[in-house]
Amino acid sequence: MTHRTARTLVATAALAALLLTGCSSDSDDGGSNDSSSAAAMEPAAPDRDGGGDAVQGLASDAEAGSSADGAAEDAAARDEAPVDPADGVRRAVIRTGDLSMRAEDVGQARFAVQRIADRYRGEVTEENTQSDDDGDPAYARMVLRVPSDDFDEAVAALEEVGEDVSVSTSADDVTTKLIDLRSRVETQRRSIARITVLFEQARSIRDIMSIEAELSRRQAELESLERKQAYLAGQSSMSTITVGIERIPDEKKKAKADDGDGFLAGLTAGWGALKTFGIGAATVVGALLPWLVVLALVGIPVWLLVRSMRRRAPEVTPVADGPQDSA
Repeated sequence: MTHRTARTLVATAALAALLLTGCSSDSDDGGSNDSSSAAAMEPAAPDRDGGGDAVQGLASDAEAGSSADGAAEDAAARDEAPVDPADGVRRAVIRTGDLSMRAEDVGQARFAVQRIADRYRGEVTEENTQSDDDGDPAYARMVLRVPSDDFDEAVAALEEVGEDVSVSTSADDVTTKLIDLRSRVETQRRSIARITVLFEQARSIRDIMSIEAELSRRQAELESLERKQAYLAGQSSMSTITVGIERIPDEKKKAKADDGDGFLAGLTAGWGALKTFGIGAATVVGALLPWLVVLALVGIPVWLLVRSMRRRAPEVTPVADGPQDSA
């Protein structure tokens, strides 16, 4: 019993040692496997120092792509110049006109200019009037905006408003500039779209602030380009005409009235004299007419009464003087 019990205890101890060794090995392997699995399953955390550089690199890539697209479109726009209307591109030309004239009545000339602007579907955008001591307009300056298609007709109509008309016009073809601006606007919009995607993907504060600053700068550039594009489009669709109207001086009016020789001048002078005589005669008649009416109302009854009394008086036969013959 004693030897058997001893052998049993030795066998039990050996088995326990083997079990403990196996459990320890399994525990180490399981820990290693768990660590490897956790390392494989855990996403790589971005480096705080390198995250901003990565986002800036993506932004630079987006900017490079936008710049490449913009350069290609700008080159295509330059290749298109000069623009041929046959290519289907509407030419954009900024036309301006400047007219100076003289008129006897500046007020009436102003109304005539306003009517011309209305006739050609335009408008008066600016007006400045100067008056003399009596309050009559002596000078007027008006700025008109009319459709470019009606520019020539409007200028021709304005030339008929006054005298001593001086006209100067200019034209600036901005078709290529508009095409270039349109290309740059589209490129900037695509660039903003790319940066917006990067902004939505950003996670750190540093990346968000960096991309937001770049996005604000791009949006400001886009707004500036759009304003330039709208300005050129408006200037090319509506032409600007500046009209200056000056009143004819009184001495020039008198000199103009006295100037002239020949048949027409004599006819004009004779007609003027006849008109002056007629006006004078009419003035005299108008002044005497009330007196003539009063004299007629009073004088005619008196004349009729005197005439009637003369008819009623008996006729007296005169007696001859001298001796009478006796029978």
